[in-house]
Amino acid sequence: MRSLPATLPILFVCEISFLLGHGLIMTLLGVRMSIEGFPSHMAGLLMSSFSLGFVLGSYLLEKRIRSVGHIRVFAACAGILAVTAMLHGLWVNPWAWLAWRLLGGVATAGMLMVMESWVSGESTNENRGRVLALYMIISTLSLAGGQWMLNLSDPAGPALFSLVGMLFALALVPLSIVRIHGPRQTHDIQPQKIRLKALFKRAPVGLVGAFTAGMMVQAFFAMTPFYGQEIGLTTGETARFMAITTMVALFAQWGLGRLSDRIDRRKVILGMAVVMTISGAFVSMLVRIDFWMLVLAACFHTAMLHTLYALSLAHTNDWLEPGEIVAANAKLMIWYGIGSIIGPFSASLVMQAIGPDGLWVFLGGASLLLALFVALRLRRRPGVPVEEVEQEPFVAVPSLETPHFAELDPRLEPTQMEFHFEEGSDDEAQEEAAWHGRMGHHEAVR
Repeated sequence: MRSLPATLPILFVCEISFLLGHGLIMTLLGVRMSIEGFPSHMAGLLMSSFSLGFVLGSYLLEKRIRSVGHIRVFAACAGILAVTAMLHGLWVNPWAWLAWRLLGGVATAGMLMVMESWVSGESTNENRGRVLALYMIISTLSLAGGQWMLNLSDPAGPALFSLVGMLFALALVPLSIVRIHGPRQTHDIQPQKIRLKALFKRAPVGLVGAFTAGMMVQAFFAMTPFYGQEIGLTTGETARFMAITTMVALFAQWGLGRLSDRIDRRKVILGMAVVMTISGAFVSMLVRIDFWMLVLAACFHTAMLHTLYALSLAHTNDWLEPGEIVAANAKLMIWYGIGSIIGPFSASLVMQAIGPDGLWVFLGGASLLLALFVALRLRRRPGVPVEEVEQEPFVAVPSLETPHFAELDPRLEPTQMEFHFEEGSDDEAQEEAAWHGRMGHHEAVR
């Protein structure tokens, strides 16, 4: 902590309070909906509403941060989250909850955007990897800790919603009582455009992996608490299940990431998809045998699930020039966001059709489709040795709904992300020609 910029420890205290509340409300909503008898498709709609708000917030609040500053946007978003959290307990109505979650998604995007751009702006190439590791550990532990807090009170009452509101409000205090400046801004790398078509040609597995990760991660967080209540788990067992299966991501990212530095990352993603398919098939059978057997099987699944986006991001970055990283990663985040809108509602429809086990049917089916796609790509374009591909070192990222993963990449200094919506065939042709000139023989064998 001594080597960190002075503002970051204060920001990390805010992060802990915010993510404790975020982890608690994610689990609490699924449990409460089951208690209230809400249909399973409403649970999926609720998470899709949050994801829609998250995408909107990522787009709208970037300008407000530039206009009024990080601290003011952070304060406004924390206030909105505190109010909407307590409104869930005051007015228990599924349609009202859709509105609260939409606003909550917007505010959550703003909070994460502020924190991650702040971390990026205050760190350098020399310490960003170390800062990122600390950020990831705090994120994962706080998220899991919030899920454990489900045991503090009866989820059928309003107390836990009030606790969530208090945690969001407390996130304001450190920034409010300390004289603190916003993040430094550096612009050392000139950003370059990259078209979606060109990105798909270079790293189709990365783009499809990001979309699949969005579907599966958000479906898991939205529907697993509901699933736990439907199969007869107690509130304490549901909280333990969510916390433990989230914590495994802390260890899986490092191990799988290091493995992917040594072999073709697509082969690692293929292996992960196969493990998720097999473990998903076993989960629902094991719940009828023993709770801890269920947890063990689910941990195999979630260890792969929470690492999928990071591996997809790393694979994509292997085929990018430094100036293209921000634009390309922005497209991955958009597809992750689209997947996060589709996934929860789709999983809820499968659960409504075949029962609680439908969650794992959905997750296993999505994993199987991903495995088939990656296997097809490997067959069409066999991998090349790691030293020829010149793979970038793996960078672990937290498995959260975070819109600014690229800004935490230790390989580049932060830059302002710009979106270009105009299509131009001349630009695309020039871009493709330039890339082929840079990559040479790699395209022929990839």
